Amino acid sequence: MSASIRACLGGLAVTLLAGAASAHSEEPARDAQGSATRAAEDAFGATAGINQVGLYSPYQTRGFDLTATGGAFRIDGFYFHPAALPSDSLVSGSAIHVGIAATALDLSSPTGVVGYRLREPGARDGLSLTAGTRGFGSPSLEAQADLVSGNGTWDLTAYGFVSPEEKWSNGQDGSRYDVGAVARWTPGPATRLRLFAGLSRDSYDGDLAVLPRDAANPPPLRVRRHYGPDWARTRATGGNFGALFEHRWGDWSLGASAIRSTREAAPADTIVLEVDGAGLARSTVYHTRSVDIRSDSAEAKLSRSLTFAGARHRIGVALRQRKTISDRADAVAIPAGTFPIAAGPVDVPRPDLPEDVPSTRDTVDQRILSATYALSAGDAFELRLGVHRNRYEKTVRHALGAPSTQHVTSWLYSASALWNPASRLHLFASYVSGLEESGLAPDAALNRGAVLPPVEARQYEVGARFDLTPRLKLIVAGFDIRKPIYGLRADMIYAPVGTVRHRGIEASLTGQLTPTTTLVLGANFVRPRVSGELVEAGLVNPVAPGVSRFNGTIAVEQRVADRWSLDGYLLYEGSRRRDNLGATEVAGVPFAIAGTRYDWSVGKTPLSLRVQLVNALGRKGYYATPYGPLVPITGQHWRILLTTRL
Repeated sequence: MSASIRACLGGLAVTLLAGAASAHSEEPARDAQGSATRAAEDAFGATAGINQVGLYSPYQTRGFDLTATGGAFRIDGFYFHPAALPSDSLVSGSAIHVGIAATALDLSSPTGVVGYRLREPGARDGLSLTAGTRGFGSPSLEAQADLVSGNGTWDLTAYGFVSPEEKWSNGQDGSRYDVGAVARWTPGPATRLRLFAGLSRDSYDGDLAVLPRDAANPPPLRVRRHYGPDWARTRATGGNFGALFEHRWGDWSLGASAIRSTREAAPADTIVLEVDGAGLARSTVYHTRSVDIRSDSAEAKLSRSLTFAGARHRIGVALRQRKTISDRADAVAIPAGTFPIAAGPVDVPRPDLPEDVPSTRDTVDQRILSATYALSAGDAFELRLGVHRNRYEKTVRHALGAPSTQHVTSWLYSASALWNPASRLHLFASYVSGLEESGLAPDAALNRGAVLPPVEARQYEVGARFDLTPRLKLIVAGFDIRKPIYGLRADMIYAPVGTVRHRGIEASLTGQLTPTTTLVLGANFVRPRVSGELVEAGLVNPVAPGVSRFNGTIAVEQRVADRWSLDGYLLYEGSRRRDNLGATEVAGVPFAIAGTRYDWSVGKTPLSLRVQLVNALGRKGYYATPYGPLVPITGQHWRILLTTRL
């Protein structure tokens, strides 16, 4: 047994012994990962720690990838552009804001918004310890310490996570470390300042991508089988640091934020497996010497509320700014042999890699000046309007070529209305336009490396929410999202060639069925279509790839007794078109998690045991993506975590 495993098992013993020795704690042991089922406001996506429920995620919301849009992230309502997504060290959870939830946002996004919640301390000083495994027998230890002033003026929560022998489903081994803290100063009920800092470091045996080589789908990869050479490695460090300030006086409200997000990787190796239907793989390692991304976001917003003509009005202005600098060395392709995936990779000696590799620097400057208006006529009607002046500039500097710059200035608009014809019925409609990044022209184009202008995406939506009970809500909505797409024209210029359009309906039933039963139930139907000259020429398929046309989910948490609960989560993502060239489909995936939680005490010290079986149905295969690579389904594994609060 390795020293690191012994250390983490020792941490488990410390958790038990510390709980047995302590006799002053009367608070319940806080589940280090929380309950996503109880945290969910709807069925459109919610997380609590590593637990997730709902239809959507940052990588797949109504068929779109929010991480690629450039403006879809918030931290407690403040504008944020991540180079690295916030980790458990800073945030307790998140929610996907679409539909009626998005109508309350001053700056929405056509494809949805991811809202993160910063960690908050308990009611008093304390220390929570959690030990066990998050998956595949990887030992882990996490701690959260809370300091709270006697008068409630300030508090601090700090979090740390250690997994010295982390194991991934695709066979990678490595380590993961995560630390962070959130400090809060509240000198009065109308003023709050929060400072936060979080740092994560991962080291593992390289990333993995699977590409199909023919019309047949490749057979599943073996769980916990590493398919890369033993020298492949990725070492990545991500950080998020910032300050959030809020103040109210009378009818005025002021908010300001400054956030820096960073990601560094040196090296960053990716194993690309091109696999045919018989399971024969051709492996290539793409070695990137270094990646360095820094994104600075800032926001200042001011609003005033007033009562006039029997209605409540709010007028606001905001300035949002972000600057993102990305330095990336060109990838070096290294052939890694051909082999059947059933047999595993062949031995490939580590090559002599070049010391001097050309690199590329991308710089994005974006400024958004917004004016918003909101009207509230009691509980009967609400109206929100927004106009946004967006200035976007992107410059790409190649080591071996001239810089390329794209500058766009545009007006963007948002509008939403909420009407309550009855006390339990809420009707809503919204329109949002937004600017989304387009990247660079590929090497195969005559304008290779050219900075592509961002595209304007638009979303139209109507829907209703009906409160079946005060704690059980039904939401039904229809949406239409469209945006221009780029492609390689007949003259070999990479330019706009058409439009991608996702139309669909979605439904959510969420809340408490009974005092002991919490339910999250949701489904959607999406019609993803591509139109334009490439479709008309028969070069691409009109069905957008990587998008499930039906998705359904259910999550239930049942309290069996005061100290014991059962929970389950099932997400079915329907079949997807594999690419835009053929008609090959990747089968739908039902992915389930079954779990239980038991709470008890040793003396006055609370303990909580959390056990989950991930991929409880044992599904194998792949998810299709809009960008080409297939993503292997996470293999079946156990999560076993024991928590105590000292």
